[in-house]
Amino acid sequence: MARFMTLCSSSSGNAVYVGYQQYGILIDAGRNAKQLKLSLRDAGIDPASLKAIFVTHEHTDHVSALRVLASNLHIPVYATGGTLAALNNAGILDGRFPFEKLMPGGVAVGDMQVAPFATCHDAKESCGYRIDMPGCSVGIATDTGRVCAEMLETLSGCDLVLLESNYDEEMLEYGPYPPPLKARIRSGIGHLSNDDCAAAAALLLQSGVRRFVLGHLSRENNTPTLATVCTRNALKRMGAVPDRDFELLAAPVESMGKYMVI
Repeated sequence: MARFMTLCSSSSGNAVYVGYQQYGILIDAGRNAKQLKLSLRDAGIDPASLKAIFVTHEHTDHVSALRVLASNLHIPVYATGGTLAALNNAGILDGRFPFEKLMPGGVAVGDMQVAPFATCHDAKESCGYRIDMPGCSVGIATDTGRVCAEMLETLSGCDLVLLESNYDEEMLEYGPYPPPLKARIRSGIGHLSNDDCAAAAALLLQSGVRRFVLGHLSRENNTPTLATVCTRNALKRMGAVPDRDFELLAAPVESMGKYMVI
């Protein structure tokens, strides 16, 4: 059976584990390497069983542990060409670990086929990932200002989707952020609001997705309750019944999320 777990999910750090008892991968490594290893061990996962790290984009909250973790575990890093160029410019690709540019079809890691898809974010060449495994599939889509038709098509039919639900519109409007930052977050290359996330989840439900994890919640501009209620209500308006027609969780900001068997 396949496993899915968020190790951390916020603007302070992001990392997701997908894999099996014997091996797995990380999507992003945006926290202290020691903390990530501890989180894996706490979940009963040997960090040495990691086979690769896939990076969504070069922002610090997604790559802060990348160099140390990949070097220590001697595992390859995969990313789009634009992201690799940005990582190189930042001095992260220092020759202590292998890295490879992802092609549209992705790459196989054991029984997992990991393929990127473009997202809309203010980074060099940001992406999300679809991971196809025997009998199940997982989609990861965070750090995007909008959900386009191509993204929905790629994520359709996944058994589980991690979808960004970054901010509550009212909290952002009346919160402490300066106007330029608010505009950046709301932009088409910023982040998804709770309402944006709910609308995308409703469309994905129609495509067959039944398990949703809401991720990358802002500590300043959102709460797990607001995010969850917004998406749950959107799915219920479609006639779907919670825990029968869909499962919905919000990933914790700092601690590990619920361990999910797919």
